[in-house]
Amino acid sequence: MVVGACLAMLTAGCGSVSAPAPPGDQGAEATQPAKEQSGATQETAFPSPHGLPITVKEIGPTQAMVDLQVVTLFNQASKQAFSESMVELNDSLGGFVSAVRDSGQFQANALETLLITPPPGSIGARRLLIVGLGDSSQASLDLMKKVGAVVAREAVRERATSVAFAPTLRDQSFNKLDTGEVGAAVVEGAIPAYDTELRLQQQALDGCFAIKHLYYEAGAAYYSDVVQKVAPAVKEATAQVNQRSDEPFGKTGPQSKKCRI
Repeated sequence: MVVGACLAMLTAGCGSVSAPAPPGDQGAEATQPAKEQSGATQETAFPSPHGLPITVKEIGPTQAMVDLQVVTLFNQASKQAFSESMVELNDSLGGFVSAVRDSGQFQANALETLLITPPPGSIGARRLLIVGLGDSSQASLDLMKKVGAVVAREAVRERATSVAFAPTLRDQSFNKLDTGEVGAAVVEGAIPAYDTELRLQQQALDGCFAIKHLYYEAGAAYYSDVVQKVAPAVKEATAQVNQRSDEPFGKTGPQSKKCRI
């Protein structure tokens, strides 16, 4: 099975993203979250570098109306039973998730990816990306941080302007990692990876493109904890981006360019 599967999604010309701002300009963006909305669906948005809102939202992976929905999956040997949102997702896709893994054709090794176009009307997203977690006994916050980086990079590669990520750990009967800390780890991986992607664009090493919104999906029981721990994670990741040098990656590479919003 292809690792890091890359299929075409939405395309965008060089009028869709601003070049990475100087390090000194990034810190002010990720300070205060937007106020939670009233009503049945809770959500809290955190500004992050390059104008990317990261929103913790109480919603499931079958419901989000986005370009790219991302979920995780342990390998078959882990024997982690599906529950709640993973049961709903699997059923909505006619048993695809469990069937493709159990067949051995997608083994869900750590950071292995599988990208599909869901059947019309099955789920809200236009595309579904499954990121493997491998053996559940080896799951860690460091792995989830790497998953966050995969999410950001694959979203740019697939030209997905709106992205939703569901950790789906509890929905695979896995409770060894704190839900809020998982959210923080994913964000700490996604923000620097997205910054790198935009630096590549600035150096004419990729076409211009911007993610317009990244949603982190959380169940009602875990929502408050995720919000509480994602907030400082956004600040930490922003600080990391601010400390990066603006020097180009290669002295003999392409000339720099600017991508306009």
